[in-house]
Amino acid sequence: MTGAGRGIPGRLGLCALALLGSRCIISHGAATPSGVPSTPTTSLAATPPGFQRIVAPSGLPIPATAGVARPAGAPGNLRVLDWAGFKAAVSWTFDDSQPSHLAHYAELQAVGVPLTFYVNPGHDPGPYETAWTQAIKDGHELGNHSFHHCHADLKGCLFGAPPATLGEEIDLCSTYLTAHTPQTGVWTAASPFGDEGYDGADAQRFLVNRGVRGGTIGPNDHTDPFNLPTHLASTGETAARFNQMTDGTRQDGKWIIFLIHTIQPTDAVWYNPVSISELTGAMTHAKALPDVWTDAVVAIASYWRGQKLLSSTTPVTTGSNSTWTWTLPPHFPPGKFLRVTVAGGTLAQRGAPIPWNEHGYYEVALDAGALTLSP
Repeated sequence: MTGAGRGIPGRLGLCALALLGSRCIISHGAATPSGVPSTPTTSLAATPPGFQRIVAPSGLPIPATAGVARPAGAPGNLRVLDWAGFKAAVSWTFDDSQPSHLAHYAELQAVGVPLTFYVNPGHDPGPYETAWTQAIKDGHELGNHSFHHCHADLKGCLFGAPPATLGEEIDLCSTYLTAHTPQTGVWTAASPFGDEGYDGADAQRFLVNRGVRGGTIGPNDHTDPFNLPTHLASTGETAARFNQMTDGTRQDGKWIIFLIHTIQPTDAVWYNPVSISELTGAMTHAKALPDVWTDAVVAIASYWRGQKLLSSTTPVTTGSNSTWTWTLPPHFPPGKFLRVTVAGGTLAQRGAPIPWNEHGYYEVALDAGALTLSP
């Protein structure tokens, strides 16, 4: 919930159900012994109905480009593709894991795009554990919205009494999620009430933290990763308005994070209700844009932060080889990739050449920590 001081009587709280459900993993190519993935392959057989196809082994969606020849010029000009080769990016987030989110889960899932639900487990989370587990099985992410939904001074809590410190309040949520669901880690958070007092504590624990300020995020820009901006849906917001925001973000080549609260119809109206038909209509519109990447916050944030890291790295030249090395920031999820191009030459990681993908890129494993370009 983002409205300061808003009460939510009679509700069940949760901590952050990030429904990555719209991701359809097509197939994962086997990794080489060095940890560098083999040439990606595509299989439709494993794609859940209505889900976005993704390329193996990176888990990134497939852009519309195809049949692109491998660059054959002189080695040089390493460039990270914005938004994994798409023009823009969209994430849909849902705060508090309200009863209306679960009531309309089937309709949201049917659209086939990834969603991020931020919830609080401080009040009787038991009835939701089955839903969380199913969401993870569907390929979704769980995030952190604190345990009791308090302000950063631990006052005004919505779900019971807080512990002694803000750090404990945050950690209780992550610990609960990893103890009661199949998920092994928690990588993203959203500040209760949009309270910026959470930013510093979340920076010590997560890859990114989502706030409530308005705005969008650009490739390699100076957006604070621990106060990511949003578009906060207003009461009765229409698909036309959502689509206007999506289309404007696409034109600007940026990333927009939508923030949704209550979904109607429901008897549990907590804050800023919007119609399920308007919402799914807007999600369907974004999904239909072939050059827009729709995914959960953790997926797009990993790419955004990884791009900034590699783009700011100066290579070391030894003979005819150039090598970029990096150290991932704390709390970076494993198994993430970037897509890059060069004018020519051979890219390699851990001694193994990276295959060219005919969709127009090389896929670089961020876990490797180094990349070499040679003639």
